[in-house]
Amino acid sequence: MRAEVAITDIKVAVHEPPGFGGKAEVVRLLPAVFVAVAAAVDAAVLVGSFALASVVRSAPPTGSNGQFAFDSTDSMAVIVAVFGVGLLALRGLYDFERPQPWPSLLYAIVASLSIAIVGTVGLSLFLSEPFARSWSALGSVFALLGLTTWHTAIARSYPVLTGILMPARRVIIVGANPAGQESARDLEQKGYQVVGYADNGTDLLEIDRPLLGPIARLEELVQNFGVDELLIALPADRRAQLSRVLIRGFGRYVHVKYAPDLGELLPRHFNVSRIGARDYIDFAPVARVSWVKRATDLTLALSGLALLAPLFLVLAVAIKLDSPGPTFYGHARVGKDGRRFRMLKFRSMRQDAEACIAELRQRNEVSGPMFKIRRDPRVTRVGRFLRRYSLDELPQLLNVVRGEMSLVGPRPPLVAEVERYEDWELGRLRAVPGITGLWQVSGRAEVPFHDMVRLDLHYIRNWSFALDTEILLRTIPAVLTTKGAY
Repeated sequence: MRAEVAITDIKVAVHEPPGFGGKAEVVRLLPAVFVAVAAAVDAAVLVGSFALASVVRSAPPTGSNGQFAFDSTDSMAVIVAVFGVGLLALRGLYDFERPQPWPSLLYAIVASLSIAIVGTVGLSLFLSEPFARSWSALGSVFALLGLTTWHTAIARSYPVLTGILMPARRVIIVGANPAGQESARDLEQKGYQVVGYADNGTDLLEIDRPLLGPIARLEELVQNFGVDELLIALPADRRAQLSRVLIRGFGRYVHVKYAPDLGELLPRHFNVSRIGARDYIDFAPVARVSWVKRATDLTLALSGLALLAPLFLVLAVAIKLDSPGPTFYGHARVGKDGRRFRMLKFRSMRQDAEACIAELRQRNEVSGPMFKIRRDPRVTRVGRFLRRYSLDELPQLLNVVRGEMSLVGPRPPLVAEVERYEDWELGRLRAVPGITGLWQVSGRAEVPFHDMVRLDLHYIRNWSFALDTEILLRTIPAVLTTKGAY
């Protein structure tokens, strides 16, 4: 059983009151309409792709008797479409409320299309219908392009369309404590309309939204304010009264979102198993990393060093001409499990940069133990250009080859930074540091230190090859836009 760490949907037993129809029923059908339209377009793309393939080919394959050996292109295309749409549905591509990242989307389309083709080939043997390999190969290319384009477009347009056609979902937060207020802000950023809080008011100091009433009146509040969802943000010792209300249900259809107490301790995915009469949550604090990651690091790093050798030479000459000192700069960093190594960079500062830190410390512009200045006087002219476009990081490909770093991972911290870490922040040392990571693609120096640590911990707990691929793809626009780079 798989579960999401963040907020879990729980469907509550409800009874629709008379008259709860009309516009509300139409609004509720809109997601189903989106799914139906998407599935219909997928089927049309699949049928059209293979029909186009048969037209593009100069002539269908012919048998030994000179007649067409494949004369049922249309029926085979329909079978591929049926298989394909079903497989896409099984892989979650019609769950537009939880869109998949682009690498996972592409993988799901390729896998579904491949299995649909194989299934159609097998079915054609039972139907005694010869299957043209060249027709299927060309049609697969057209279908892959069409499906990828269509699903990318609908994933981006679905939130916009639902925002226009569907009213914002109305939510009551049960619990006006800091966790409930933070959840309210998060929901509003996602387009929800937070009506207010339901709370008994026994431990409230200051709230940022209306207090609608006590938990005992929750069913009445749901009806009076016409809410679509409840979000439970109460601590465990205050849920007894709420449990009795939820068991009774409500007089209208509502979803209940429940924010677990364990919060950031849990990864995105975890297992819930039942042993005896008790449920247990099973997860690993650090995700198991596949050998594929190391193989990918070596392949891409060695290829990058070979391709970028001319650029290395140009940058080395520019650094030498701009200021005295070495071309490369090795800086002591802390790697996985606290092991120290020398991280290589193109030198972007004056030779006396380390000696000047003490006098510049009061001008620090970032939070936490990190030290950064937007207009650092120690940076050379060429160094400013290198840092702006992250070119000074390229020599770290050598650290990747040596196994000290990875292409993707947490930012490698300075020794002085680690000495000032709190206990929970030491968790980011459980992974091999990377040239790029969630911090780098999320704004770099513009991201507060504690948020950077949380991003790194999220990556460590939820590592996957798809997540690495997504971060690598996001690195390109992050470098080009130079956001947070100085």
